[in-house]
Amino acid sequence: MPTLSPIPAADARQACEREIARLFDWAAAVEIGDIPEDAQSRAVLVLFDDIAAMVGAAAEPEFQRVLPKLLGPAQGGEASVFCQPGLTADKRTAALANAVSANWLELDEGYRATPCHAGLYLLPALLAEAQAGQASLQDVLRAVVVGYETITRIARAFAQRPAVMQSHGRFAAVGAAIAVALIRRLPPGQCLAAASAAATLITPAPRNHLALGALVRNMWAGVGAQTGMAAVDWADAGIGGTPGSFYDVYCTVLRGECDPSRLTEGLGAEWAVMEGYTKMFACCQHLHAAIEAVLDIREAVLAKGLDGIAGIEVQTHELALPLDNARPHNTLAAKFSMSHAVAAALVTGQGGAGAFGSGMLAEPRVGRLRDLVSMSPWPQPVPAPPNDRPARVRVRFDDATQLEASCLSARGGADRPFPAQARLAKIGELTAATYPRLAQTADVLLALPAGRLRQAWREIVQDFTAA
Repeated sequence: MPTLSPIPAADARQACEREIARLFDWAAAVEIGDIPEDAQSRAVLVLFDDIAAMVGAAAEPEFQRVLPKLLGPAQGGEASVFCQPGLTADKRTAALANAVSANWLELDEGYRATPCHAGLYLLPALLAEAQAGQASLQDVLRAVVVGYETITRIARAFAQRPAVMQSHGRFAAVGAAIAVALIRRLPPGQCLAAASAAATLITPAPRNHLALGALVRNMWAGVGAQTGMAAVDWADAGIGGTPGSFYDVYCTVLRGECDPSRLTEGLGAEWAVMEGYTKMFACCQHLHAAIEAVLDIREAVLAKGLDGIAGIEVQTHELALPLDNARPHNTLAAKFSMSHAVAAALVTGQGGAGAFGSGMLAEPRVGRLRDLVSMSPWPQPVPAPPNDRPARVRVRFDDATQLEASCLSARGGADRPFPAQARLAKIGELTAATYPRLAQTADVLLALPAGRLRQAWREIVQDFTAA
């Protein structure tokens, strides 16, 4: 079989330039009437799911300590800092704090087709900009759907092999620039100038820092939000990147791959926002299939007794294999530890925030079980998407018996979505004590009532944050 010749770099760069320009021309031209109602409703869920994650972070001790450092003297301003009722700041400071809080619990919405937390990259900057300006809810939903489409296409087009950088560092600044440019309705050339400039300002974001529990990881999205917002302001002064900046950064500098067709193929026919996933487990999505498998056999395991477990074997996909820290020293490391996720699920019977809280790190039964977990690659071939992140868990006992369960695709994605009411229940659990009206507001807005769509976003914020 003949070997295909690689595309010359100059030709690949030109193809990327051409398709990037087409993508931003399309993005700037989309109107709310061009977006199907189901995609708009999904944008409402993305919006409030991530706000709920921002609110939920407020109880985390490490976040409580860093919040004053994030705000500095900037308290009081035009945009809400959602983790605390009544707290406001200038736009960029609010975006920073909201981005940091949104990813703290690992409960923010994500995109399944490639590593990309599109909502996290768009919303902190977008919501601050919208609240400070004259944007309506309709304007916000347009920016969410179109921005989601744009940043996920960039993420898919510029794949990384091997995956050594987390997507927060790779795409947060670009997503923020896109979101702000869309809500300001900038022309496509200016939007592209801002986003391409942001691409040159990304952070390295080493992926191993997640399993190591390096808490600076929780800052990457916040730095990206501020950087993207600044890039839009700079573009207004004529300072920007070029259409080739994306190729230069992601391919030439970072040695990644490029598929220009993914930037524009099928634009407007399908909507990436419909392919996102909702997280009920407060940890890396790569671990979710293993948790589901554990929960499937947990009752039988308990019947035999946790004390009788001799070993726990997990076969899983390549993205999860590096997450093998059996001794996580903080909550971030726990959220990226297969050993902790499996052990905590066995002990607690769930994978929510409580399974990854600081108190669970020192729980004796969890600690013992963590040390019994081993990992190995899923037997080839790994199934095709959406079953390409599978897990098989085998629990061995002292009496030589074993229990086993498998999960090919964790719940929450487009193939196994949670019903809207389950998503709203999650939002309510995270926000009821702080904003009792938030989940109800989200429920009402899912129906896209015309009067509310035309309402200013800042008024909607005032409504659901009212005591």
